[in-house]
Amino acid sequence: MDERLGELIRVPAGNFLMGSVGDEEYCAPTELPQHEVYVAEFEIGRYEVTRGEYRRFIEDGGYQDPSYWSDEGWEWVQSGITVHSGMYGSKNIVEGDGPRTAPEHWEPEQEWVGHGHGHPRFTQTDDHPVVGVSYYEAEAYCNWAGGRLPTEEEWEKAARWDEANQHSRIWPWGDEWDPEKCNNPDDHNPIAGGHMVNQSAPVGSYPDGASPCGCMDMVGNAWEWTSNWAKSYDGCEEPFDFTGEYVFVRGGCWDDGPSAVRCASRGWYVPKATSGTGDTDSDYPGFRVAR
Repeated sequence: MDERLGELIRVPAGNFLMGSVGDEEYCAPTELPQHEVYVAEFEIGRYEVTRGEYRRFIEDGGYQDPSYWSDEGWEWVQSGITVHSGMYGSKNIVEGDGPRTAPEHWEPEQEWVGHGHGHPRFTQTDDHPVVGVSYYEAEAYCNWAGGRLPTEEEWEKAARWDEANQHSRIWPWGDEWDPEKCNNPDDHNPIAGGHMVNQSAPVGSYPDGASPCGCMDMVGNAWEWTSNWAKSYDGCEEPFDFTGEYVFVRGGCWDDGPSAVRCASRGWYVPKATSGTGDTDSDYPGFRVAR
């Protein structure tokens, strides 16, 4: 196992069914129509990138070396601005006071606020997913590690495709909602704070919710950046194209219910975003590495 890349799972080349068929509960128009997609062989992280792993990037000078960053990303790092962005257009920009040196929500003790659920003080350990990272930070980390962000197609295939049964599961574990199999407000796992509490959990805390290929926390815990601009599928009855403006995030997070924490659910943020709109929104994105 490469120390920087972490544990990777190989996903073989082949077709899979992406999107929703339209009659599932919670299905949104942005997920339609379901269609067959060929994906070349790739590897993807078994776990979301943790704070401990991201700390090594910081300590190795990741925020001082422009070679890891895109031109746009480096400009953002140097500006130090913070952008809170809703998935559907609203933005709140906080001016910076110098170059950024760590993710916005890097402090080990946080207060998850979110959607009105409980939010006790919570200490993040190095085993928790790194959150509050912009697309640019996720991209730079992957470059440093020798990998890349997964495409939206790769992410979804790793999250739901049951090769043996040629079936795309609604949730990583199957087609029936079980709140105890991922981090969400309705689960009772004490390591994530328990019922109706907004907290992240150490990666891998829900082993029964693993995807068919063995990836952990593909739904719940943290929204995850992909490398795709937000654009509708061919044949979508409500087409959209936010190329150059919004990037897809997938999987939902700890304060989202079953509608968002589905494998086909599609969300998006501006690349500069480090959370949802404003200081009271705990939709802080994270990511996992692919290769």
